[in-house]
Amino acid sequence: MIFTIPVLGDQAFESSDIVPRHTRAICYSKMAFVWVIILSVGLIQGVFIISSLQTLFPRGSRKTWLYKFLKGLQITPVLFIFASAIWFFFLKILPIQVANPYSSLQGICYVITACYFWVNMVFNYLAAMIVSPGYPETRQELEDDTDIHLESLKFCAKCSRVRDRGTHHCSSCNSCVMFMSHHCAFTNNCVGLNNFAHFYLFLLHCCLGLTFAAYCTYTPFTVCMLNYASSYRAGMCNELGDYAVMFIVVSFLLVFILMMFCFHTFLLIVDMSMIDFLKIFQKLTCKDWLKTILIDRCLRRKKLLLRKLLLYRRERWWKFFIPGFNEIPELLPPDEFLV
Repeated sequence: MIFTIPVLGDQAFESSDIVPRHTRAICYSKMAFVWVIILSVGLIQGVFIISSLQTLFPRGSRKTWLYKFLKGLQITPVLFIFASAIWFFFLKILPIQVANPYSSLQGICYVITACYFWVNMVFNYLAAMIVSPGYPETRQELEDDTDIHLESLKFCAKCSRVRDRGTHHCSSCNSCVMFMSHHCAFTNNCVGLNNFAHFYLFLLHCCLGLTFAAYCTYTPFTVCMLNYASSYRAGMCNELGDYAVMFIVVSFLLVFILMMFCFHTFLLIVDMSMIDFLKIFQKLTCKDWLKTILIDRCLRRKKLLLRKLLLYRRERWWKFFIPGFNEIPELLPPDEFLV
């Protein structure tokens, strides 16, 4: 129903014109937040649904054209988030946080920090997706080498690849992977010996980047959503509009990525892959879990996976914080580093 108010000139205004601006901003922001959550949940659920279909129907996912199509669908949500993040920062957040973003020292620091985290996130994500996780040699490849005795080796019955310590068969990739951690649905690739460092660094830079994003979006959220009548810049809320609610979305992503990062750090400390952890976790009681996992594996193990999957992948410590592919030092003894 529309109410009219008689004024000079016989003009009429709808009731929405007399609704307080603060109330309208809250309503629009709530609607935007609901749609953002629906879109985010839908994209994430779509990734897991596609990954589950590949597991249930492995023969169909091995077809070249279907595999490329499904891979494109799985990586689309993450690429969409990357593109939206850099657009949102430069066009919405930066002009509000800094008066002269490209001529002041504060603005330059903001730009350098955002670009640094964004480049590292995108590079390590693409590297985790493109770099091969590390596939063992097949029986056919070893038969061509007369110096190797096949009788002393174990082969996988599904893919005919060498089964060694830490090697697991991935039903989605239909291949064994050396030091396999898990099959990542968001990269549509296994995480193993050759790309675990990229995956781990992706999580690390995501945590740092999302922390910076939460810092940038916190003030607009508190001013526009919780305390609209503020001494802060008058046009900030009008300029941001519905985007002021992005702090909640950023916080949700930060908690999710931080949990993943802490979990994989824990696995490196206890010297276990995700597959091995899930197998042991289902069999142990709370008392045995405390003794076996936290004491025996955490304190007494030599951290073999930590060295092979992460530490030995860069020659210098500072190279972990710049975009770059894995380096394999030639001076490491074979029993300490297996390729």
